[in-house]
Amino acid sequence: MRSFIFTTSALLTHALAADYRVTLGISQLTGQVGIGFDPNRIVPAAGDTITFTWSIPSYIQNPPTGSYSAVQGSYGSPCQPLAGGFDSGVHTTAPESAGSATQMVFQVKDTQPLYFYSSVGDQCKQGMVLGVNSAASGDGSVESYIIAAGGNPYPDTNSTQTTTPATNSTQTTTPATNSSTKTNSSTITSTNNSTSKTTTPITASNATASARANSAFGMVAPQGLAVAIGLIASACAY
Repeated sequence: MRSFIFTTSALLTHALAADYRVTLGISQLTGQVGIGFDPNRIVPAAGDTITFTWSIPSYIQNPPTGSYSAVQGSYGSPCQPLAGGFDSGVHTTAPESAGSATQMVFQVKDTQPLYFYSSVGDQCKQGMVLGVNSAASGDGSVESYIIAAGGNPYPDTNSTQTTTPATNSTQTTTPATNSSTKTNSSTITSTNNSTSKTTTPITASNATASARANSAFGMVAPQGLAVAIGLIASACAY
């Protein structure tokens, strides 16, 4: 009788256990082929199972293949294998229609947080982490796990890209000024050429001297002309 009860209980437990399908090579952020687990967080109960599959869903046409793994890690040592933990090894994805993709099953023993990551290259730091019964946000979350490993939890989106808008407060325009100072001398400087073109300065003293010369010429010329006419007239008289 007891054997019958235990057998019935075991069968009932097995019947009530849920299976969580997690696809490798699908970004949970985009739903397309990429680095990631889809979904990247699940909340199973004790006795439930997780089926890791490298089968790309049929809704994605002609998907490119990729190699990924599912390795059990710990929150305290992100992207590092847990001693004695689950390790699927590296497998290559295949279209669901091919029916040849690898699948592996992991049974959940309790509701303690578990973490799985891909050990291929730097895929873990690129966001390929699965949280099982992990926190949805903050400490213990998938995002914090990736950040603790020095990675980027949002590699496929622009959500972490911050654009700082240009503001007038940081833009300073220096008004153009003349390179020469207004004095009595006139200087012409070319801002495009490395050499400067300079005209002869015109100073007040030069202007005064020039004016004086012109004035003197204007007075001397008529007097000389009168003398010359007088001499010619005298010569003609003789």
